[in-house]
Formats: sequence, C-alpha cells, structure tokens
Amino acid sequence: MNSSLNRIILTASAVVISAACHKAPSTAASPSMGGAAARASNGLPAGVTARTVALGDSLFHARSCARCHGADAKGAQNGPNLTTATHLHVNGTYDDFVRLITSGVPVDSIQDKSHRIAMQPRGANGNQTPLTDEQIRAVAAYVYSLSHKVGG
Repeated sequence: MNSSLNRIILTASAVVISAACHKAPSTAASPSMGGAAARASNGLPAGVTARTVALGDSLFHARSCARCHGADAKGAQNGPNLTTATHLHVNGTYDDFVRLITSGVPVDSIQDKSHRIAMQPRGANGNQTPLTDEQIRAVAAYVYSLSHKVGG
C-alpha cells in the first residue's frame, strides 16, 4: 500500500476507534461553540464524518497545505502549527476553518511575520485548481480533528 492510502486508513480508523471509546457521547455544543458548530456524538462537528476527515487528510497532503504547514501539520517555515488549540487566524471552530480555507490569508494579514507567503484562497497555489466547497469542508474537518484531538 502507498503511504497516502495508509494515512487515510489510519486516520479514519483512529477517529472511529476513538469515537467508540467515548464514555458518554454528547450532542450538546460546548460553551464556546455556536449551534452550527455543535459537535456530534463522534466528537466531530455536526455533519462531519470520519470519511470527510480522511478525504481532508488526503487533500492536505496532496495539495500545497503540507508544504507550508508541514507533513505532520506542526508548522513549517511559511505556515503555523495546526495541531494545537492555539490558532492565529481562526477561532478554532470548524466553520471558521472553512471560512479561512475559502478566503485565504493575504500577506498583509499574516500575524506571525516570520511567515511571508500568503495562503491562497481555496488552496489555489501555482498550477493547482481551486478546492471545491466539498474539498474545503474536508480539509477543514481534517485540520479541526488535529487541533481538537477528536475522540481523545
């Protein structure tokens, strides 16, 4: 098997296994999250599945996301760490990750000035076509799962 397929299988398996280990699944939103960002019983935002997260993982690594944020998403020369609960340009909700990936981050809006390359709207870097709405939601789900340790 290739490493991309292994990564998808491992991510999907981890999300499913972790969700099964929850003591008491809750569909209530946490105090800091709005109704649209309510978490489903699997620890993911409502409407997001393990399959969506796995697709987002695949896209993150196939597109230019990993080039700036690192293959492990822990940050690199031109992109911040996406695995922590501290975020530079979003409030940490799934919907805000969708917003940011859709709109991008222009150079003059970058908060960490050690990062000097803009994040293009819809991930349209170089010769890559822009991400579709479905692809944006998948990448946002993957990044959300990294920073929220879904199921953990």
